Amino acid sequence: MKDESIKQKILECAKAEFMEKGFADASMRTIAEKAGFTTGILYSRFADKDEIFRGLVDDGASELYDYFCFVQDEFASFEPARQKAEMHDYVERKVDYMIDIIYKHFDAFKLIICKSRGSSYESYVDKMVEIETRNTVRFIEVLRNMGISVNEVRADLNHMLASALFVGMFEIVAHDFPKEDAGIYVKQLQEFFNAGWDKLLGLS
Repeated sequence: MKDESIKQKILECAKAEFMEKGFADASMRTIAEKAGFTTGILYSRFADKDEIFRGLVDDGASELYDYFCFVQDEFASFEPARQKAEMHDYVERKVDYMIDIIYKHFDAFKLIICKSRGSSYESYVDKMVEIETRNTVRFIEVLRNMGISVNEVRADLNHMLASALFVGMFEIVAHDFPKEDAGIYVKQLQEFFNAGWDKLLGLS
């Protein structure tokens, strides 16, 4: 069997093991047995369990994370007046593509959201929350520099709201939403948070 075929077989069996038991409780020995190889062969292809997990999720995770960062950076590059005018609509226009990425790599995101405890991906969503939180602070400063009166928002509340947004969004993965339903759900979730932020900041 060619080396690439061996690696693919290991990844397929590892995926089943992770889906069943989660990363923390998955066994390298069981993965090797299911793949029909010795643990020695397993370790000759992958340094550890985390490297196998990364092999299953890296592509999808990187695609979504990179696109999310691009959206944030592009919005931040707009002139202040445009940021104010498009503060809700811009992200809403980009979310459909984020959903496309999630569903293109659905099993990878199932692993990340539901099965990654103990892995290097355990804090994946937290990293996106931190980016969202920082950019919210930056945007509030943009509004104030425009002379717009904006209510003070505590840092811990900002973090809490960003976390709630992402946890809510990834419910489409945790609960296996059909893609067509996911789009409707996430749009309604956004509308809820947009209205809440407008009220919180004193913009409505």
